[in-house]
Amino acid sequence: MGVYDRLFVAAPSPCPGCGSQADMVIQFHFGDVWLNRFRVGDSIAWSDRSKGAPRQGRFEIPGYPEWCKPCGLENEDLYLVEFDGDVIVGYRKAAEEDLEGFDW
Repeated sequence: MGVYDRLFVAAPSPCPGCGSQADMVIQFHFGDVWLNRFRVGDSIAWSDRSKGAPRQGRFEIPGYPEWCKPCGLENEDLYLVEFDGDVIVGYRKAAEEDLEGFDW
């Protein structure tokens, strides 16, 4: 997978393994990928090691959730990180029809 960035969001539900409500972390490959930490509303940066290219308007990038930090339970869901230009505007769980549009 290589180096990635990380989006920290409030857990949508408690962990089914341990009940933790720690932040969910979604890894994504877009912009200056160097283990940067983001929250919704943050702007991504660009550099000579960037993945992708700057875009205009709204679009989505595939995201991969990290395991539960307290208990290690793997999250098998896939997510989409939502952008408006360089700004992260949200995220959502990927639906089956979303999977067809990306090269996972």
